[in-house]
Amino acid sequence: MNVTATDLLAIAIFTITMMSLVGTMAGLSPVVPAAIAITLLSLWGIDIGFWQGKFGAYTQAWLRARSPKYRERVSYHEAGHFLAAHMLGFKVVNYAIAGIVGRSLGEILAEQTFTGIEGGVEIEIADGANSANLSANLLDRYSTVSMAGIAAEQLMCEGATEGGIDDMQRLREAISHLPNPMTQERWALLNARNLLSDRRSVLIALAEKMLNGATVEDCCKTIEQEIFIAQK
Repeated sequence: MNVTATDLLAIAIFTITMMSLVGTMAGLSPVVPAAIAITLLSLWGIDIGFWQGKFGAYTQAWLRARSPKYRERVSYHEAGHFLAAHMLGFKVVNYAIAGIVGRSLGEILAEQTFTGIEGGVEIEIADGANSANLSANLLDRYSTVSMAGIAAEQLMCEGATEGGIDDMQRLREAISHLPNPMTQERWALLNARNLLSDRRSVLIALAEKMLNGATVEDCCKTIEQEIFIAQK
């Protein structure tokens, strides 16, 4: 549920308008809110014209990444994907809890695909395969991994899930050829919940590792160690 740069601008303009009304009654010069409005509009125009809105997306991601609770939610979401992928035989290639961490503004503005999405887990499906052309078994496993982020949020976080829109969109593209794609989606979510619920302690340890920037190899070792401890 990401707020776009345009949404943020609309909120800012509304706030400035209210400042103008209240400021007039309080004796504040109307030049002040007008100057702020012109500055914001100029910055917004430059961002859209030169950087395709990436500065606004960066600002949004940066602000959200400052919240410990939000970072914790993202870490559980991505740990859900990571753990499900590992348990179902997929190789995790890379992951990100906050896409802006460890990267400069210049690097992000130069990146063609940056949209402000805070996290993600990249998996290797199979040689020569893609998400739109999978065998039945592979599709079941892929579906479970896709819904595991939402499942992890449901298990570990209070309130409605905040991530997963992109996950569902990608999954729906992959299962659109099925006779009952919504049945597959619901089954995948239930399967992911069961998989993660049985390994809740592993999920917690993995989320903490990912939140602290551990390597993919260290994350995999953590999963194996926690499973071994749980089985003792």
